[in-house]
Amino acid sequence: MKTILIGAGAIGGTVAVLTKEAGYDVSLLCHSQSTKNEIENNGLALHGAKGDHNEKFKCYCSAEEMGEEKFDICIIATKYAAMAESAKLILPFLKEDSLVVGMQNGICTAELAEIVGKKRAVGCMLGFGATRNSAADVTMTSLGEMYIGMPEGYHPANLDALKTMLDAVLPTTISDDITRQQYSKLIINSCINATAGITGKTLGVIIDDSRAGKLFLAITREGMRVAKAMGINVPKYGKLLEYRLLMLMDNAPYNAICRLIVKLVAKIKYADVKPSTLQSLERGELTEIDIFNGYIAAKGKEYGVETPVNTKLTAMIHEIERKERPITPDNLDEFKGILFK
Repeated sequence: MKTILIGAGAIGGTVAVLTKEAGYDVSLLCHSQSTKNEIENNGLALHGAKGDHNEKFKCYCSAEEMGEEKFDICIIATKYAAMAESAKLILPFLKEDSLVVGMQNGICTAELAEIVGKKRAVGCMLGFGATRNSAADVTMTSLGEMYIGMPEGYHPANLDALKTMLDAVLPTTISDDITRQQYSKLIINSCINATAGITGKTLGVIIDDSRAGKLFLAITREGMRVAKAMGINVPKYGKLLEYRLLMLMDNAPYNAICRLIVKLVAKIKYADVKPSTLQSLERGELTEIDIFNGYIAAKGKEYGVETPVNTKLTAMIHEIERKERPITPDNLDEFKGILFK
């Protein structure tokens, strides 16, 4: 399958290297001539959870450079803000039965389908973490699982071929309701990104602060209440995080058990992972908080579910973006009266 990948950053770079190494025909659409030159001449380096790798790619810098090319697969691994523009750009280079994979955080398969069509759009839930060190150097920070699926459970034959391709990255499952898996990832993303963003600490570090443990539970519980209102049956995330167990009751002894489960997940899977929101804030860039906690808050408002914690966290991250608030663990004290006394 002839594949074009747009957005060879942390996630995209990991996918590109591992699929190319497995023998797939993968090209990259780069954001600059210097990045194109670096990758074509010296390769894209991947380190971390699956060892050290380096692959050279055919790269393009513009649609004009692609000429008359047609691709069987397009993987869009940009940030959410660039997803729609990337999908529109690639339309002339698709075949009738091409598949377009959206590897964004959040839930945006329906939006992708509006641009490329329901029989082309593929949603994805990524269960691994990665960090971009430079334009041609990426570190895979954690392993997990992947899910892919199409609107209304559509399942063409080439979806199986795409699954086999992505198996080179991580074990991949085809879901007939990809929104369920995406929402599961949305909750954990909202926890780790917002908590790291306001404190400046990774989840594995800050989770030792009891205030952070309570915040994690509050984000999760609001997210699950919104999911219930939306009619989404949220599956567990990974092997340990069964969200429904965190919803059964709300008393001190049970909450202590829940916080212990949360701490184990944080220490095992996210100990040293610096989430994308904190990385963006440290670079002075805008974050994707609106498709994490902001999504839960917006859907809560739409469905009549109160989400004071996710609403406040979204506002706090935007204040940090505007340089109106410092990044510090002291921001956890802002939740006095909401989560603790």
